[in-house]
Amino acid sequence: MTVATEITKINYNLRAGQYGGSLIFPSDWVLKKVANTMLTMPSEADLFTESASQSYPIGTQLRKNGILARYCKAGAAMTAVGFLKGNYFLCPGSAGNNANSGFEGAMYADVAAGATSFTIADTAAAKNEYENAVLVIYDDTNSKYQQYRILGNDVSNGTITTLYIAPPGFKVAVTTSYGITIYRNPYMNIRAMSGGYMSALGYARHSITSGYYFWLVTAGEVSGVTGASTWPGQTQYYRDVYCNTDGSLIGYTAGYQRVGLLLSRTASDYGDNYIMLQLDQ
Repeated sequence: MTVATEITKINYNLRAGQYGGSLIFPSDWVLKKVANTMLTMPSEADLFTESASQSYPIGTQLRKNGILARYCKAGAAMTAVGFLKGNYFLCPGSAGNNANSGFEGAMYADVAAGATSFTIADTAAAKNEYENAVLVIYDDTNSKYQQYRILGNDVSNGTITTLYIAPPGFKVAVTTSYGITIYRNPYMNIRAMSGGYMSALGYARHSITSGYYFWLVTAGEVSGVTGASTWPGQTQYYRDVYCNTDGSLIGYTAGYQRVGLLLSRTASDYGDNYIMLQLDQ
């Protein structure tokens, strides 16, 4: 059985909750395994709750009570609370094509316009590791840099992997002479921040078990993120906040990632971590 038989179309890609909030799904085509559970609106308490089973498409956005959150999967255990988290996938050109980090190269075979499946020379892909990944096709022949959301993929047969996109399929034919890149879903391998080559994507309000699913707060009013030795706001005029290499908050530091701005008034002897997080829109 191929993943093509496990995908279903939903009649909406945004669902509003009776008691407030809305869910925005990555696509209006989803895996059948989440087609029923994804109808439930998460509560505030769900924002600090993890689950062993998947309930929503990974990357689903929740808008609720003035915050934005993304449905994620943990790539490793994260026991420390109070630190920003990030995407651990290497860009595919750096990681290589059989390292479960995406793909860079070309189609394995030509693809006709209107097709909804294609193959790549990924010899080690697990089933649906490309769920809600992004495919970019560098087609200079037709001057169309096509971009599609990947719905899922079959397990690799040791030579190729078959992947699927939504109907009506590819706008124009794709040949093996066109370069392609497939970026894996950044919310599928969330881990603790480590070093200077990761980007912070959000904040989790609880410890997380490896391989579990959870909501990552990506924008809105947030407090609880650990501060560095000098807390944001202790230096006058510097109201923006930045991510330290370990996921803690720091004030302006050249070259570091800006993640939001302070909401409270502060003083030279007392900074704060009540911020407007700005890692999503």
